[in-house]
Amino acid sequence: MILQRFFSTSLRSSFPRGVNSTTHLTTKNSKSFKLVSFPEPPELLPKDKSFGNRTFARPVQFIKSVSSLEQAPARDLPEVAFVGRSNVGKSTLINYLTNNHNLVKTSSKPGHTRLLNFFNVSDKCTLVDMPGYGFRSREEWGDLIIDYLTNRKQLKRLFILVDPTAGLKDTDKQLMEMLDKQAVSYQIILTKKDRLNKEAFETSKSTIERYLVDNAICCYPELLSAGKARRSKNNTDQTAEDITRVRWAVLSAAGVNA
Repeated sequence: MILQRFFSTSLRSSFPRGVNSTTHLTTKNSKSFKLVSFPEPPELLPKDKSFGNRTFARPVQFIKSVSSLEQAPARDLPEVAFVGRSNVGKSTLINYLTNNHNLVKTSSKPGHTRLLNFFNVSDKCTLVDMPGYGFRSREEWGDLIIDYLTNRKQLKRLFILVDPTAGLKDTDKQLMEMLDKQAVSYQIILTKKDRLNKEAFETSKSTIERYLVDNAICCYPELLSAGKARRSKNNTDQTAEDITRVRWAVLSAAGVNA
């Protein structure tokens, strides 16, 4: 689904399932609407939560690492990929999603991930861990990332991880501009949510959402979030709910339904 800033009433059904309110839209003639904010995401149904958590409760299996697109697995299953600036918390998030804290190695060293890493999710879809960008990542990537994003027909959505404590950087915006030009669907996940208090997180989220509403074309209109559970913040339930929503978003993007 493509984020449309201007669209007719016939396209309103393209927003996330269950969204009926039009408070995120403005209109002068009731025929042409302008998007002014992302719609409030609907509550996940219990069966969707259960399906998402059950799917990722099964062992996620490593398939292979590749340094060129020609080496990518010859599988027809839909793929979803994760990317973000170096040290944005990508490896940590993938480990949380898959209930395996050893699946993807974490590192404080920028650019630790250099290859495309493919993982099998219950024979339903493939999760792709991509190298981080920023610093010298463009030089380190070569053509690998661009080739994958523009030529991999199995790719259904790219999840871009953004650190809300830092906000959108020029490298994030450059990547999104490239994706918009290539008509590649992407969605934003705000990581490290636990590092901000609620007010600061909502302020950062609103700023990022405003940029996306004004500039993005192929961004799915729902911001996801993730962070660590901390007793001091009493956020265990919310953290689990956030992870469940990301799991469902991954499966939904891949076209895998309960």
